[in-house]
Amino acid sequence: MSVEVKNITKKFGDFTALDQVNLKVESGELVALLGPSGSGKTTLLRVIAGLEFPDSGAAQVLFYGEDVTAIPASQRKAGFAFQHYALFRHLNVFENIAFGLRVRPKATRPGEEQIRARVGELLKLNQLEPLAKRFPSQLSGGQRQRVALARALAVEPKVLLLDEPFGAVDAKVRKELRRWLRKLHEEIHITTLFVTHDQEEALEVADRVAILRDGRIEQIGTPEEIYDNPASPFVYDFLGNVNLFSGRVREGTVIIGETEFAVEETAGETDTDAVAFVRPHDIRITREANGQKTFPARILRCNGAGPLANLELERLDNGGLFAAQLSKEEFQQLQPKAGEQVFVELKNVKIFSEDFSI
Repeated sequence: MSVEVKNITKKFGDFTALDQVNLKVESGELVALLGPSGSGKTTLLRVIAGLEFPDSGAAQVLFYGEDVTAIPASQRKAGFAFQHYALFRHLNVFENIAFGLRVRPKATRPGEEQIRARVGELLKLNQLEPLAKRFPSQLSGGQRQRVALARALAVEPKVLLLDEPFGAVDAKVRKELRRWLRKLHEEIHITTLFVTHDQEEALEVADRVAILRDGRIEQIGTPEEIYDNPASPFVYDFLGNVNLFSGRVREGTVIIGETEFAVEETAGETDTDAVAFVRPHDIRITREANGQKTFPARILRCNGAGPLANLELERLDNGGLFAAQLSKEEFQQLQPKAGEQVFVELKNVKIFSEDFSI
């Protein structure tokens, strides 16, 4: 069941939440809608669900090629799960999952045996069998979220829509739920869209990621495509930590201070001022200068806790601050100390032709 939206615009008074958005999600695909607060991702999900309607015009919402733009949410056969689980406190896990089946009109309501079989399948699929008789107050946050997703799946939706599904649980449980959702999706292959503001979550779970900004889709692609080849400074900056260095582009290089670094491509004019983008893990630290390939810096802070060591440094030429990440092995070999001078080499330097203020 593919989902497609065309020319979706949605305004709330003077605020434009969505501005001519176009997106197609292939059948069985899991797509993350990623972006900062106010970017339009939840509004887009609600338009797809039928909980909001786009402004009049050429807007269309298509489920498997069928125009459902004017069809209410109750008739779209979309399963919807919110950040806040919205479980019925007076019903146990089994009955919470069965609720959507029991309230169907009599003509389409399955029999009791079918309901019990369907709920039993979902309890097993969502690893909830031992919890069937418990009430929501007796569950952890992760367990409640699995119940909410099982309830959304119980009605056999054509599309599964998740709005910040793991936002109300702690970081450790979020990681467990990510793995569980990915495994669940590989088993049932239901077309799924989920909203998140967590970059790591989107890159880990989704087949493709659509990054929204100011009501528009800034870029869409696989996690590898958008991380390795960001289409704009906004995408690059949004998808993780980044250092910005003022420099000057000249014939395939960028000059930062008195040092030249190679860049993959320099679209637009050369011999112009530019901003170089470099990830912290693409910075190499040495104690010896390497000709014209390094510049001097001073280490301000070192933090070796965790799988990566984090360093805060200061350029000696202009006092600019930047961050570097070293592997555990690199950190142990170098054994850097706060206050000492080192030399810095930049790898995978990215230049954007458009202006970007730092």
